[in-house]
Amino acid sequence: MEQRQLQFFVAVAEELNFTRAARRTHAVQSTVSASIRALEKALGAPLFDRSTTRVELTEAGHALLPEARRALDSLDQARAAVDGLRDGLTGSLRIGTLSALTAVDVRSMVRVFRQRHPGVHLGLRTDARGTDGLLDGLRSHRLDVAFVGVSSTDIPDLHLEPIATFGPRLLVPEGHRLAGAGPVALAEIAAEQFVDLPPGFCNRVRTDDAFRRAGLGRDVAVEVIELTSIPEYVASGIGVALVPPLASEDGAGVVPVALDPPAEPWTLALARLNAGEPTRATRAFLDLLDEHVVRRDRY
Repeated sequence: MEQRQLQFFVAVAEELNFTRAARRTHAVQSTVSASIRALEKALGAPLFDRSTTRVELTEAGHALLPEARRALDSLDQARAAVDGLRDGLTGSLRIGTLSALTAVDVRSMVRVFRQRHPGVHLGLRTDARGTDGLLDGLRSHRLDVAFVGVSSTDIPDLHLEPIATFGPRLLVPEGHRLAGAGPVALAEIAAEQFVDLPPGFCNRVRTDDAFRRAGLGRDVAVEVIELTSIPEYVASGIGVALVPPLASEDGAGVVPVALDPPAEPWTLALARLNAGEPTRATRAFLDLLDEHVVRRDRY
C-alpha cells in the first residue's frame, strides 16, 4: 500500500468522482483509476461501487477512509517534524470554528500564527452541523483543532482546553409579558415561539435536552446559523430564545430573564484528538489561545 494510492483513494472518496479526484491530485484519470484498482486488489475487497452515473463507497471503503486519512496525516507530520528542524515549522494546520465566535479573536490568532510560522499552511472552516460536525471533523482527521461548545470537558477521545463557561437564560423582546419578570420556569415559556440554532449546535442540543427532561415540547419557529444574530430576531418579535450572554445583545432591544431552576451551563473549548502528543504546529497554535481570549463572560 503506497502513499500515492492512499492519496488517490481519499480524493475519490471525498469527491465521489474520478475526474474531480484526478484534477485535485494533479494526475490523469487513468492513473487514478489504475491506482484504485491496484489498491482494491492488494486489499482483496472493492472500495467503490461504480456505475455510469455515480460513485459510492463500499463498506470496505468506509472502513478504510479514516485509517487512510490517519496514515497520510502521520506521514505529513513525520515530514513536517524533520522539515521543521531545518526550516522552522512547516506543514498544515486545519482549524474548525463556530460561526460568529466573539469570545476569541480567531482572526488575530491566525494572523499572529502566520507571522510567526509562515511555512505552515492554515485552513479555517465552519460546519453546517455546528459542534457535532466539528467533532466529526476531528475524529475523521479532517481537522486538527476546533473551537466547540460542549456540555462536558470530559470526553474520552478528546483533549479540550476550556475557554469559558456560559449559562443560558431567556431572551425576550422589550415589551414582552415576561420582560422584567423574576425567574421563570420552562413550563411558563413552553408555548412560546423560539429562535434557535439548527440541530447539532451545542446551544440547540442543550435547550432541546432541557425541555425533553422536563417532559415539555417547544416550537422552534426560526433556525439561524449564527448565535450572535439571535438577539435581532428576538427583538423583531419573531420569538424568544434561550442563549448565553451575547455581546450582540447591547442596544438590540432585548431583555434577559433568569430561569428557575438555572439552565445547565455549557463550555466553549478548543478541542483536539487525545491521541499522543500534538504536532508542533498544533502546539504553537494552542500556545496562542490565552492571549487571544477577548471575553469570558459573553459568547
